[in-house]
Amino acid sequence: MNSMNWLRDILLILYPEILVFFALIVAIFFSTSKLNKYVWIFSSLIMFIGCVHIIKFQWHLNTPVSILNGMFVADNLSILFRLLALFTGLLITLGSMKYTEGFTHKNEFIIILLSSILGVMILSGSNDLITLFVALETLSLSSILLVGYSKYDNRSNEASIKYLLSSASASSIFLFGLSLIYGLTSATQFDEIKFKLWSLSSSGDLNYSIITVILVMVIGGLAFKLASAPLHMWSPDVYEGAPTPTTTFLAVGSKIAAFAITLRIIFNLFGNVSNIWQPMIISISILSMIVGNYVALGEVINKTSIKRFMAYSSIAQVGYILIGLALAKQATISASIFYLVIYSIMNLGAFLCIIAFGNEANSDSISSYSGLAKKKPLLALAFAICLFNLAGLPIPPSGFIAKFMLLKASFESGTIGIALGSIALFTTILSVYYYSYIAKLMIVDKPSNEVNNMDSNPESIGKSLELNFAISLAVIAIFSLTIISNKVLNVSNRTGKYLANNQIYLTKNKTSPSLTALLTKRQLSIKHL
Repeated sequence: MNSMNWLRDILLILYPEILVFFALIVAIFFSTSKLNKYVWIFSSLIMFIGCVHIIKFQWHLNTPVSILNGMFVADNLSILFRLLALFTGLLITLGSMKYTEGFTHKNEFIIILLSSILGVMILSGSNDLITLFVALETLSLSSILLVGYSKYDNRSNEASIKYLLSSASASSIFLFGLSLIYGLTSATQFDEIKFKLWSLSSSGDLNYSIITVILVMVIGGLAFKLASAPLHMWSPDVYEGAPTPTTTFLAVGSKIAAFAITLRIIFNLFGNVSNIWQPMIISISILSMIVGNYVALGEVINKTSIKRFMAYSSIAQVGYILIGLALAKQATISASIFYLVIYSIMNLGAFLCIIAFGNEANSDSISSYSGLAKKKPLLALAFAICLFNLAGLPIPPSGFIAKFMLLKASFESGTIGIALGSIALFTTILSVYYYSYIAKLMIVDKPSNEVNNMDSNPESIGKSLELNFAISLAVIAIFSLTIISNKVLNVSNRTGKYLANNQIYLTKNKTSPSLTALLTKRQLSIKHL
């Protein structure tokens, strides 16, 4: 019976990953057949089924469940981030269908994208150093290939090489930090590592100099993956040179994975040495907020590439999210996770609008968006809603709620929290200006030549029903998150509670419960009610 429960647990927990892997295999084999045009529809359907499965069978899970001998864990953090990764993959798949039509290697994009999504999902639930690094490299290599997808575009090739070199350097530093962890503890599973670190600390044998070196390397590698200052220099060039659907994934999908790793490593492994890593996270947060917002403001004033602007905007947003991690309290961690969820949907919607505009206007210049509302009012409205929410304005209130919760938790966390909250509040005022400026450009100003020629531009890709549907889903999600914000916040609070309390998911004296047993118990409770 126990072996049956073990097998059922693997299938129930990893069912979304199995589905994505199956879609990947189908996409590979059918990419050169007559059925290749259905690969996109099949992949979208698979990711939708994965989302439904997580909501139905895993969303209400309060007790962490591990499988594969502790190498993968299903807890509130992995459930929330895996669901977010699938939703991101679904919308990017829909949004990129028209974009890739002109490429002879069209189906390569969906194959690489599915590999990237699979890497994000496994990273979100990794509970072992080996699993974590294999999934991280799966994501990194897939992202590099996505950046260089436009083989005959020099900008795409240049961006891919830059990202390859930068990513390889960051991964090597990060891996060296992980190797030092293994050398110190002779363990790869997170629960065993934390157990041994606590044992060494209790006996007074823990070398804090080595811990400092490990944290510098690990946080340095993670800071690169997050594109946070001062390790952000690759981000603007790669965002601008990459195909826009790829930029969308880098801005949303890769950040979901990076934050999942950061939360697990920082709090699950090194929660008892927060005095070492807190100054690092605080410094990165402050630098990201200041550099990101000020340079984004400059990009808007100079009306350069919209993708470069969004790159610096993303750096600033990462700084806001890191506030919760830096303060390391339950309320701030919960607020950061909640903000990350809302931000991911807002950013996803904004980039989908950028894809739509680029498809029809064949331009990514900020000045080209002038007067868009007069030609494409619905597209301008959707883009403005996403921009206003990124700024924290209550139009609708989801972005405002997320920013308010984060600032409130920060100001209630003592002197350092007040300082970080004040910097966040000041830089948010800057962001309100530059986000609103783009909205004003679209709504108030006269149409640009690119906007006037959208319907007659011979180089434009044209309209896409699938992309319009994806934008609609993103905007609906932004409005829906206002309504169900309490439910999302409850999941964020449960996750924050686990992380802030430095709980060991599976110590040597504790075994993981069975998901099958937990689901059976829940069904019996519902029937009893």
